[in-house]
Amino acid sequence: MNIIGLISKILVSNELKGISQVIAIIGGLFVFYQWQHNNRLKKADYINELTEKIRTDEMIKETIYMFDYDEDWYSEEFHLSGDLERKVDKTLSYFSYICYLKSRGIITKKELCFFQYELERILRNQQVQDYFYNLYHFSNKNGVPMTFKYLFEYGEKEKLFSKEMYDKESYKDESNYFHQYINF
Repeated sequence: MNIIGLISKILVSNELKGISQVIAIIGGLFVFYQWQHNNRLKKADYINELTEKIRTDEMIKETIYMFDYDEDWYSEEFHLSGDLERKVDKTLSYFSYICYLKSRGIITKKELCFFQYELERILRNQQVQDYFYNLYHFSNKNGVPMTFKYLFEYGEKEKLFSKEMYDKESYKDESNYFHQYINF
């Protein structure tokens, strides 16, 4: 074999290696694109499941309706009632979970928009704020994290609570809507 034939063979071999590397890279990019596309679809399904539960779960649906129409529900009897407390706690826990997902970066700000109306209505509701006032001070007294922690933190971040929320004596002010229904 002459030198030109050997060089020619080496060049062809190198070209084939280069072509196979390009094909491998293109294949890898295609697999990555498909993986991202599938993840976006899974996430869209997950967001849909979260929003559907709000509309189909009777307890959550009824509780949101109660918040939306500013019904009076938080009183001393609330903590003795059982049924109502379970409905409210289930709803607040569900939305706290959604806020947890956002805080962990599992859902984005854009995806949180699907829940924005409900979050605002819940956190601006005076009865919910009164309930949170009691839970906040009870938790502080006992040195434990507050129930519905992520929902409460979301409300703080959005500045939806007045300064009276953090004053454990504010329930004594008659002009305030806070009450002391839990021993703190």
